[in-house]
Amino acid sequence: MRDYARTAVGSHRATLPVDGYATTPLSVDTLRSLRYFVAIERATMGHLRNVLVTATHKDARVTAFLSTWAYEKYWVADALQFILEQNARVDLPSAHRTSPVVGFFREVADRFQPFTRSVTANFAGEDMVGAHMAIGTIDEWMSQASLARIAELEPHPDLVAAVGTLLEVKRRQLEFFELQARDRLASSDRARTIARRAVRRSPFPIGSDAEPSRETAFFLTRTLASAPALVSELDARVVALPGLEGLTVISKAISSVGGRA
Repeated sequence: MRDYARTAVGSHRATLPVDGYATTPLSVDTLRSLRYFVAIERATMGHLRNVLVTATHKDARVTAFLSTWAYEKYWVADALQFILEQNARVDLPSAHRTSPVVGFFREVADRFQPFTRSVTANFAGEDMVGAHMAIGTIDEWMSQASLARIAELEPHPDLVAAVGTLLEVKRRQLEFFELQARDRLASSDRARTIARRAVRRSPFPIGSDAEPSRETAFFLTRTLASAPALVSELDARVVALPGLEGLTVISKAISSVGGRA
């Protein structure tokens, strides 16, 4: 953990190749996918706030990891935003943000959510950490697969190089999440029960519940539903986690927003 925190990766802007975008800009669909990915990467702080009002904050090693994870995700989002800026001359469709009324009620709920989650999650105690690690593992599986698919669908040399760099950062994050999730769920029946309930209720990808459903449907359809074998593989990873048998949450996330193959 000390090595990970000490070698946390910051800004990527100085090292990302971007010259190719001047002559060969990315397509609208790819840029729209990247814009959505930036949004869900930036949702980390809201998710982290809800996690750290629970017993998870008492585990120094997990807290140190989550702080470093949030730092690195900020710069992953910044790197993708930089790519969007290099392709700014390409017109993107509106992101269809929510109406002011919906936004108001969402903000009210968002302000009260940490209090309600704190009360309910603290009854779970240390076993809640396993649930958070499981959710983080699933989200990283999903986000890494989606990011790789963006580059696969449009193998622009600059984009492929950037995605490769960012995936290396995210793979280190997944190593901690996955090992912690498997260890904690395997060692406690109660942790498995709590994790199963939490995973079923969690939106995937993390942060998607704050984004327009139309954009979520577009993103999941383009990146994952277009690769059914990949979706099956991701679902198989989820159900192989201790206590999560039968929870095909990736397929469910796609179908819940009208995503289609």
